[in-house]
Amino acid sequence: MGLSRLPECVMQPDELQLVQNVFDQIANQPWFSRKIADREQFARYILRMYRRGLVVPEKLQAVCTLAAQKYYSGPASDLKGRRILVVEDDYFAAQEMAANLRAVGAIVIGPISNLSEAMDVAGHDLDLDGALLDVNLGGEMVYPVAGFLKMHCIPFAFVSGYDERVLPPAFRKTPLFLKPTDWRSIASAVPHR
Repeated sequence: MGLSRLPECVMQPDELQLVQNVFDQIANQPWFSRKIADREQFARYILRMYRRGLVVPEKLQAVCTLAAQKYYSGPASDLKGRRILVVEDDYFAAQEMAANLRAVGAIVIGPISNLSEAMDVAGHDLDLDGALLDVNLGGEMVYPVAGFLKMHCIPFAFVSGYDERVLPPAFRKTPLFLKPTDWRSIASAVPHR
């Protein structure tokens, strides 16, 4: 069966890879919406543009980026100017997360990788708008920092490879996000002070 007889919806593996690459490049931008419905709709949009003849990767990406910025920009402005304390002991995860938060306008305090320094910063910087806390910092639990933030009404969320069963009862109502995760979405979920 020749290619001309294949149904319109069937694509070759290299075509699928091209469309997937364009989607990944755009959807992973800090400003792109995190809503699943938006992401699905945008994926269909890229497929339509490809079928209409935009088969050159750079041109497809350029057109789709313009559409995405117009129709699928997420709530990045919610973070603009917010001071977010970041406590994460994995160097690469911390650097990526800090860069992504800065890209959407957040003022990142940290990243901080150990409990002692995190306590010091939390104790001296009461102008924080929120915090993202990795639960386990090289074998030390971040709960003293969380307790201090809670006492001073600074909103925060936990990020962990563990599920909610590791949280003490005092923190069971605190948002917990499992790794790997999208730090921008988590930061947006931290309530305003």
